[in-house]
Amino acid sequence: MNDIKNLLGKRIKELRKSQGISQQLLAEKANIDQRSLSHVECGDTFPSRALLDIAKALNIDLKDLFDFEHLAVTPDNMSEYIKNNIDYLPQDDLKAVYRMVKSLR
Repeated sequence: MNDIKNLLGKRIKELRKSQGISQQLLAEKANIDQRSLSHVECGDTFPSRALLDIAKALNIDLKDLFDFEHLAVTPDNMSEYIKNNIDYLPQDDLKAVYRMVKSLR
């Protein structure tokens, strides 16, 4: 259950940020307390009563809240993802990735 709470929290935060709205605004739109939303985004609690309201506030289908396969990162799929997408990065981003990797070695 903790994995689902964490993934759901990350997904809600991801969707909220992609729409450029604050935690406070989403909480107001979903008619929940901002602190409660914070606990959901941190994976501390599961928003069973507020799920539909959060989805409506984000203007998405309820099922889209559970589209978090991309958030379940493992070392294998991280490496695979990087290998599959590195060629598509703009030159500046590629340089940034190079510097980050180099600094870690």
